[in-house]
Amino acid sequence: MSYLRENKIWEEEENKNWDVIEISKVDDKIIRILIDNLKLDTAELSDDFFISFESLLKIGNRAESVLDSYIRQTNEIHNFKVEIFNFLLDFIKNSSLKHVLVPQLYHTDFITRARTIFRIEEAGDMSYLKYLIPLLNDPDDSVRWAVIRFLNSNNLLKNPLIYKELKNLIEKESNSVIKENLKEIFKKSGV
Repeated sequence: MSYLRENKIWEEEENKNWDVIEISKVDDKIIRILIDNLKLDTAELSDDFFISFESLLKIGNRAESVLDSYIRQTNEIHNFKVEIFNFLLDFIKNSSLKHVLVPQLYHTDFITRARTIFRIEEAGDMSYLKYLIPLLNDPDDSVRWAVIRFLNSNNLLKNPLIYKELKNLIEKESNSVIKENLKEIFKKSGV
């Protein structure tokens, strides 16, 4: 098993593909890199986001101080980011979690993400809404469509934030079927 790329410095490598790292070798610098992958400075989510989220869950207590420090030092942080970082801290501190499906929503496997969204939709659980909205930018079509279905089935197009997010999605959606279905949803909703 390869640990920490044979102890090479990450920044020196042009290709930062993921590696398995022994947890005892994870330091604050690596944790900060994982946190940076969660900051979502771009609209699109990537595999790096999902791998970093899962890695921070697995690192556990070792990430607590860095996460806590990041939250305290950040002045302007998107509401979603605060929710993700707070969820990670609650998970690490073994607090009782209200949103136990969040790890599945941000799982590295897109099938797990899509199935979790369908479970939330079937349950009619609106408490996950703040965790679902960012998944409109998921790299996988089925996940994006699952979120759109959730929003539509719960009549949330009248919410100004959701309306704006979905209108923006129409412009940038790469899947023509989703794009046309989204246009049809707007027509039927009368919004």
